[in-house]
Amino acid sequence: MRTRNWQRLAVLLVAVVGAAFIAAACGSGEKAAPEAPKPTIKLVDLQSEQMWIENAVAKIIIENGYGYPVESVVMTTPVSQVALARGDVDVMMDTWPQYYLEWYTTETAAGNVVDLGMIYEGPPQPFIIPRVVAERYNIKTIEDMKRPEVVALFKDLEDPTKGAFINCIIGWQCAEINRAKLEGYGLDKYYNAVSPGSSGAMMAALAGPMKTGKPVFGYYWSPTSLLGSYDWYYLEEPPWTEQCWAEVSKGQFDRTYRPKQACAYSAEPITTTVHKSFLQKAPDVVELFRKMVMTVDSLNEVLAWAEQNDIQGNWEKAAVYYLKTYEEQWKTWVPDDVYQKVKAALAKAE
Repeated sequence: MRTRNWQRLAVLLVAVVGAAFIAAACGSGEKAAPEAPKPTIKLVDLQSEQMWIENAVAKIIIENGYGYPVESVVMTTPVSQVALARGDVDVMMDTWPQYYLEWYTTETAAGNVVDLGMIYEGPPQPFIIPRVVAERYNIKTIEDMKRPEVVALFKDLEDPTKGAFINCIIGWQCAEINRAKLEGYGLDKYYNAVSPGSSGAMMAALAGPMKTGKPVFGYYWSPTSLLGSYDWYYLEEPPWTEQCWAEVSKGQFDRTYRPKQACAYSAEPITTTVHKSFLQKAPDVVELFRKMVMTVDSLNEVLAWAEQNDIQGNWEKAAVYYLKTYEEQWKTWVPDDVYQKVKAALAKAE
């Protein structure tokens, strides 16, 4: 009896072990389920050079450090406001709330748009002329620009009865703000606001005369290579006040309204805004943007480098230069594992 029982037990053990071996053999050929691809992060591209740098820097960090694909979507400011508020795009770096305060206040209060904080401190946004012209003709203030001999310096070739003011391109809110400011200053009686067809054309319209020593009058902002590369004089304007800017803003959005006064731009911080859904879509990248604080000086320096090295629109090349030059700055934005991945990718970049 004992012999039969041991024989039965042995047969049972062989069967169990065999079944386990077969199952293991079959299972060894199966692959683990592939990880679901991460969603694409869509960044607003308003066609300004500082945003090209910021988007390119973010793209390198996000794709190499976090594994999300990144896409830049070209659009005008008004379109970007609608797109961000309804979630067609995820992130607008370089948001200037003071440009479109009504939209910003409405959408952040409704919770559709979330402000993640400052990307860089409030930059200069001056009305400019060449310093050599300012010194030669003793031009200091906005009021000086009304003197007949001064207006003649900046003659509009298409309308010689007035001077030319190089404004922002159509579609940017600064074009409407500057139009309202010219009216508030009474400068529209002396100057035509000229809006070039692209951001590159706007820069060329200002840089070209500087290179040839000719007078030019217009608006530009920082951080940019234009203000960093040439010797400009920033015209003195009345200081910003809430009351004054309310007049400018009214004229900005209502072309039939003529502002009673105008003043300098405020120096409020520039921020990063996202659609509310992005908080769940990529919470790790949200934390990156909360910590991603650049400086005007570093952006100016990189933009000047990009112009001097003629990068031909290769903003990833400029972003690599930024990340290699300002490593101590950006390494504080990310966890160590992300930092190591990005650093390894930079080592392979040209």
